[in-house]
Parts: sequence; structure tokens; C-alpha cells
Amino acid sequence: MSGPGGLGARVRELTALVDEVAPPGWTASPVWWALVGAVALTEPYGRPGAYVVSDAEPRADTFMGVPGPAPDDAAGRIGWAIAAAHAAVRAVLARDGTLPDQPLTVAITRHRGAARTAPIASPWRVAFAIGGGVVTALLDPRGPAHEIALARALAAALVTHAPAAPDDGPIPMLTVTVGDDDLAHAHHGHRRAWRARGGPWLGVARAGGLTLVSTCHMVVDGWGHAMLTADTVRGLDRAAARTLATAAATILGAAPLPPAKLTKLTPSPAGDGVNFDNLRLGVAWRRLPAPMPPFLRQAWTLGCLLHRDQGRAGAPRSPTFQIPVAPGAADDPTRFARRVRPAIVSVRFADGRPEPEQAFAERARRAIAREAQGEGLSSRLLRALAAVPAPLGWKRGVVGARARWLAGAVDVIAGAGCLSYLRAAGAPPLVAVSSPAQLAPADSPMATSVLTVIDDGEGATVPLAGSGRATSPAACEALLDAWCRELSASRPDDSRASRSGPSW
Repeated sequence: MSGPGGLGARVRELTALVDEVAPPGWTASPVWWALVGAVALTEPYGRPGAYVVSDAEPRADTFMGVPGPAPDDAAGRIGWAIAAAHAAVRAVLARDGTLPDQPLTVAITRHRGAARTAPIASPWRVAFAIGGGVVTALLDPRGPAHEIALARALAAALVTHAPAAPDDGPIPMLTVTVGDDDLAHAHHGHRRAWRARGGPWLGVARAGGLTLVSTCHMVVDGWGHAMLTADTVRGLDRAAARTLATAAATILGAAPLPPAKLTKLTPSPAGDGVNFDNLRLGVAWRRLPAPMPPFLRQAWTLGCLLHRDQGRAGAPRSPTFQIPVAPGAADDPTRFARRVRPAIVSVRFADGRPEPEQAFAERARRAIAREAQGEGLSSRLLRALAAVPAPLGWKRGVVGARARWLAGAVDVIAGAGCLSYLRAAGAPPLVAVSSPAQLAPADSPMATSVLTVIDDGEGATVPLAGSGRATSPAACEALLDAWCRELSASRPDDSRASRSGPSW
């Protein structure tokens, strides 16, 4: 436990951690001192590992996608959707129990004011979002080749306009969208079959030329999400999908794809209304060749970019940004399957010039090591929050809503960006998208972003998801191109980014 010397020692430790990332003069802020004092008082009573990061709210939704083609007619997409549903269910069953504290054969419901996971009646029960409606079906475990009747039933539902998901019956864990989704909202795809009392945590859809798997972060972290996405895409039986498309075509003919209607989304287990336009993300991605520059060079480059983008040339530090850290010892190969904790870092500047990369790297290594050991600023804040005698839903709301009553402290802790690095050797090119910790409105001059580097050994796929000014696809593309350009300055000329990745 941190601070074996007592309250005073904990205050000194936390003060040093805050001093690394907070703006000069932070010690004059009563908000910061209230936060330091509260954490120092409560963290000894916190249970390590208590999950308070999200309450299944829409801003905690994510997706990972693989570029490649899919049928562009309604019958073909029905065959694709059934085959994809089988592949996703089998991927979940194969991975369930392998991810610490992340059970997968569950749905999301509400209990005592907080979202929770609950066992499902059957993993083979799947919701198909088709047009503006939902059809729930029990898949045949023998495989998609045995789903001719289901293909015809989905085709008939498209013709007759399937109703919205009823609020009775067992909740499935998976939603499969038949029509093309909007890339800016595709991270919410699993919510198309949600009801007032809960819904699936997993979705499969098509958007922006990607086959994608959406999730609620409350259920699974990034490494597990990547493995599920790769397994789903690899397991998709395309021959069976073509056979099912032929069956659907006996009813639909060459009908075009149905629209995926955002207005049918139900945002949370409480059924409260959310304007999903406020949750739009700008999405851009690039493919970089192997080998990638060292990760801390990638981080230093991002810090320099954030400093320039904020428009304050004389600022002594870049805006802070997060680096997700897998907890555990560096030689523990199982650590990547665990829930991550964010290290908070920034690049320092003097007279408008960034500190040397090595100076930043040494400080960042220490921050990363502390979070891996559970002794960093984020770990201690989360441990303290877990110890507060308040309802779980309230605690998660503090994190999910970013606790605006903590104002300046939240700006530092959440940061203006996030840089994730994931090694997924042998996986297909994965495009990962999640909301920034600070989700700025689209009309904000501020840009916040999540930059995710997924290295598959053949190269790296690098998407950027942006909010605020970066909600605009053009601004998002410009930010990503700037990072790639500056990073490539330290590499040979053949490292230029391409605008598309190989199909899978």
C-alpha cells in the first residue's frame, strides 16, 4: 500500500505526482489540494482492482475494425450478418474465461443504480438490427450453413419493417447490424438492440469499408477486444454467407442495403435520452510499415503536436495525455489481458522548444512503471474513489462525466489525448476507435483525440479518433497526418504512411 509512513507521507507522494503533470502554480488551487487530501485520506481503504471507470454509458463505447469488402446488396448483407454472428459467438466462447475480471458471456443490466453484467440465457441468442427494427433469433450451433430459414426470416422482416426490440424476453449479448453504419457513430453499434432495462455489450457491423466489432468498455479492455475482432473476422464463413444470400434473394431480389437508423438507439440501461450527435467522432487511419519507431518517441511526437495545436507557443508544457498501461511486472506475459490504467504525461518546453526526447522518455518510463505497479497517480485516484462510501453508479458517474466540479484537475487528468500501443502479432490490420477522455462538442475550437498504434508484425495500423474540432473528418485527417509526418522525420524515407491497409 502507498504511503506506509501515514497521511503526511501520502500527501507528499501525491504532491510529487501531481507536480509532474499539473501546470505551474497549481499549489495555489484549492481544488487540487482538496483532491490530494481526499485521495490521501481514503486510498488506504480502497480495494485494488475495483472497477469504477465506466457505467456502460455511450461515451465508453469502442470499436475495432478490419478493412476489406462485403456484399453491397440487402440479400448479400443478410448472409454476411448471419455468418458474422456465428463467428462472433464462437470467438466469445473461445475467449471467455481467459481475460481477468472480464467475463464475456454476459449482457448489461441495471442493478441498484449501477450498470452490471449479468449471465445470458444463451450465447446463441442474437439480435439483428435491420432497417429501423430488430429481429432476435436463436442461432443453430451447428454453423451458418444451417441457417437458411433464418436468412429468409430476416429478408421477410426487411420487407415488412421489423419492429423495435421488445422489452421482454432474455437480453442477448450480441447485436449484428445488417445495413451500413455511420463511421462516426459505429462505436455504438451494439446499442441498436438495447432496451430500457439493458442490452448487448457486443456488436458486429460494417462502416467505412471496415468489418467492425463494437463493445462497451465496461465489459472488455483493448487487448481482449483486439483478439475478439481478429477471431471474428478470421472465423467468418464466406461460402456459407453466399449460400444464405441466395436464400434471402428469393424474397428480396437485388434490393439495396437498408439504412442503419441512429434514432433507434437506446443509450443506457436506464433508458435516458442522449443526443448521439454530441457523441460523434472524427475517424481517420493510416498504415505504417514495420518497424515502428520506439514507443516513447511516438509519445514525445504526440506531446509536441498537442503543444503546437493548443496555440500557446510560450506554454511551459504540452497538454497532458494518457498512456494506457498493462498492470504487472514487465516479464509477466499475462499482463496484457488485464484492465489497463492510464499513465499521465506531458512534454516540457522552454522558449518554445521541446525538451530532448530522452529527458521526456526517462520521466515517462517512471510514470509508466508506477502505474504498472499500482502506485501511479491514476491508480491511486481510482483506488481512493473505490473506497469512497457512495453508490457504485455515482462513483462511475464521477469518472464517466469527468467530474466537472473538479474543473482544472480534470483537464490535467483526462488530458487532451491518448496514445495506445498494442502488439498483436499475426492479427489482421486493426483500426481501433474510442472516445477521448475529454469528449469536446463538435463546435469547440479545442481538439481531443485518441491515437492507437496496433503493431501486427507486418506493419502498424494507426487510427485517430477525435472530438471537438477533430470531429471534422478533415481536421482529424490533418492531425493524424501531422503526427505521421513528424514521426517519419526520424525514419528512412520509405516510412511514409499509406492511406489504406491491406484487405483481410
